[in-house]
Amino acid sequence: MTRAWAVGLDMGGTNIRCAAVSVAGDVLLIEHGPSLASRKAGDVAENIAAQTLHLLDTARRRGLGSPRAIGVAVPGPLDVHTGTVMQAPHVAAWRSYPLRTRLEALIGRKVVLDNDANAWALGEYWRGAARGRRDVVLLTLGTGVGGGLIVGGKLVYGRSGMAGELGHVTVNPDGPPCDCGSHGCLEAYASMSGLRGLVEARLGVTPGSPLPPQIVDSEGNFSVRGLSAQARRGDQLALEAFATAGHYLGIAIASFLNTFNPELVVLGGGVAGALPYMRKTMTVQVRARAFTAIASQSRIVRAALGPRGGVVGAAYAALHPPTRP
Repeated sequence: MTRAWAVGLDMGGTNIRCAAVSVAGDVLLIEHGPSLASRKAGDVAENIAAQTLHLLDTARRRGLGSPRAIGVAVPGPLDVHTGTVMQAPHVAAWRSYPLRTRLEALIGRKVVLDNDANAWALGEYWRGAARGRRDVVLLTLGTGVGGGLIVGGKLVYGRSGMAGELGHVTVNPDGPPCDCGSHGCLEAYASMSGLRGLVEARLGVTPGSPLPPQIVDSEGNFSVRGLSAQARRGDQLALEAFATAGHYLGIAIASFLNTFNPELVVLGGGVAGALPYMRKTMTVQVRARAFTAIASQSRIVRAALGPRGGVVGAAYAALHPPTRP
């Protein structure tokens, strides 16, 4: 017997998760693959389509039937109404790229396109830490920093769907360059790429140089998990990097509290796992900069759905697509 479900695909800077999600928000099936974000614009789109089609085939073989809708969440500012990605810091080839049109041609079905952080916010709102809340700020601290805003129980899209790029608020006008082209953004501190930059600066090495083996993975890539392990051992380099990231994260959160007066600030993504090493400096800045009356009404919590938040939210967006204002 088949169940009503939707596809939820979440593309990060490194990996793609593609899932069959029931209309009640349960993940019935999930598959993983590389994002191939450094490739040509069309190649990245073809990779997304191929992984979607693979999931559809697996779902059919497992007796799930066909989905009600397909939701795809990708990084970067995009026009949710036209399905055009305007600029994606982690997919350099996407500049005013008609991604939805391309995906629909490749998949042969209607696709609902949304920002990956918006999707995560929807997932946490539907089935996660923000369930039952009406005013929520979500930050995804991963390869980059994304943001999603829920005000009055509705996701804030703005004029064309590009609202909520919270990772690109300036927290230090004289700070390091960001992948978006600006500098001193929250993402330049509180993301994986930002933390790597802090470590490189502390070591006095050029960007991209080999890092100590304790903080890289088996492929030689910078590892937040490795840096966290070093912090647990009392390593000063790791502790200073997280303290700096927490400092600027607190500056940003204080601004979001003062601007949106949310019930919750939800932190997700791999870097959020290091919150114990960032919380002290983060809290100092929140207390120093946010109105006490506002901050006292809000809590800062970890995301509940983990890496599945994006696929659950992408499916929700597919089942409840945004309408033009």
